Amino acid sequence: MDPLEFFRAVPDSLWATLAAAVAVVLFTLLLAGRIAAFLAALLERTPLFRLVAIRLKLKEHTPLTQGFSTAVRVALIVSAAVAGWHILGTHPSIARFIEESFLVLRCFIVLPAVEFVLNVALVGLESLLLLRVTGWLKGGFGRLEAVIRSEEDRRLKGFSIQKVQVFTSSQLTLFLLGLSRYVRFGLNALLAFVYLTGLFSIFPQTRGTVQSALGSFFLSIEHAWSGFTEYLPSLFILVVIVVGTRYGLRLIRFLFGEVEKGTITIARFKAEWAVPTYQLVRFLVIALALVLAFPYLPGSSSPAFQGISVFIGLLFSLGSTSVVANVVSGVVLTYTGAFRVGDRVRIADTVGDVVEKGLLVTRVRTIKNEEITIPNGMVMGSHIINYSGESHGGGLILHATVTLGYDVAWRRIHETLILAARKTGGLLAEPAPFVLQTALDDFYVHYEVNAYTDRPHSMASIYSELYQNIQDCFQEAGIEILSPHYGALRDGNASTIAPEHLPKEYREPRFRVQADGTGGA
Repeated sequence: MDPLEFFRAVPDSLWATLAAAVAVVLFTLLLAGRIAAFLAALLERTPLFRLVAIRLKLKEHTPLTQGFSTAVRVALIVSAAVAGWHILGTHPSIARFIEESFLVLRCFIVLPAVEFVLNVALVGLESLLLLRVTGWLKGGFGRLEAVIRSEEDRRLKGFSIQKVQVFTSSQLTLFLLGLSRYVRFGLNALLAFVYLTGLFSIFPQTRGTVQSALGSFFLSIEHAWSGFTEYLPSLFILVVIVVGTRYGLRLIRFLFGEVEKGTITIARFKAEWAVPTYQLVRFLVIALALVLAFPYLPGSSSPAFQGISVFIGLLFSLGSTSVVANVVSGVVLTYTGAFRVGDRVRIADTVGDVVEKGLLVTRVRTIKNEEITIPNGMVMGSHIINYSGESHGGGLILHATVTLGYDVAWRRIHETLILAARKTGGLLAEPAPFVLQTALDDFYVHYEVNAYTDRPHSMASIYSELYQNIQDCFQEAGIEILSPHYGALRDGNASTIAPEHLPKEYREPRFRVQADGTGGA
């Protein structure tokens, strides 16, 4: 035979094709280990591999190189098997044999008993694969959580902006641990979904159910995605409204803050009005933003949403009558300037210092250190006495009334009352104290001593000291305070003045009895 004809006939030879396929597989099996070892050695010398080993804290590179070498060997063997299979398929006789074998195998597989056994085997294989993958996930996330815990206060040092601590190290660690748990839960749910889908797809009786469920699931996803894309313009408008409202409120707060500090002045606008005015403007801006955003909310055009909105509005309007009245009263009290925080006031029967002045209520701390909450509607309906209003200007006038008989000269009483006022701490020397005679009754005269003070918060202690000084000064002057409900018979009765203020020669008067000479007394 001519050599040229021999080489042309070799590819068509059955044995030559088999030999070529076997040679490829055997050659790959012999060289796969060496090729894998050579590539693993090259991998160990690369800087990236060393960096990964350092990050994973591996003292030895053996696990990584062995895994890489095994993967390379498997890939080469699989490639050789695929190449040998293609070589076998090039010969017509072998290809026809393979095709006939597949037909026979297919006819054998479609037998009910064989098909049932294969389906059971597939279920077992899928279950085993699910358990293995779940175990890998559990182990991997366990090692990840251990690494996160070990890096606390080392690499996970928290997050701060200048001096503001946004996240501490422990908070960041807990956040990452929670995130890993949620990711693990999501992957487990995905695995369960894939497992159930494959499980029900194996048996012909449940294959239609799986297809219907998958169709409904993907149809729901498609509807959700189409609804989301249609809602994007409204979502963009909502984002613009929210961002504009947020930064608008920041600008308004900055402006009113500067007004409160006095940096910005507005004619006839008091600095103490800045905070309540900001609260009102803030409420109006938020209300306007809600009105503008309402049409763009998801489902706002549905009858159910509109019905709920009307129902909530009706409940709010019926149940907030007193609340609205208190808010309006709070606004009126703010701009009328009846009192400020820190003022000593009397509201109805309550006397104390204003500690809070809100839109709904006013809180007053009494001289007994009791905190009383008064609705603003009640404050507006009551009379308000502000003791601190003029205390820093002309001063607050404190007064005390004494009733004495007509037998004591009024000029002497005036001098004694003024002396008692001058001895009292907390009362001003200028303007000078003065006395008013407010009434002339049948048995006594009303004397009212008046004095100025700039300490309205100490009214109780000042009044107490003033009363003490009035008693002392009157006793030192030898004047008895007998009225209005005191009567005395001087014959045989001692004076009501304290003993230390009486003269040393003072003696209790005796009964003066005179005889008229007729035997009568």
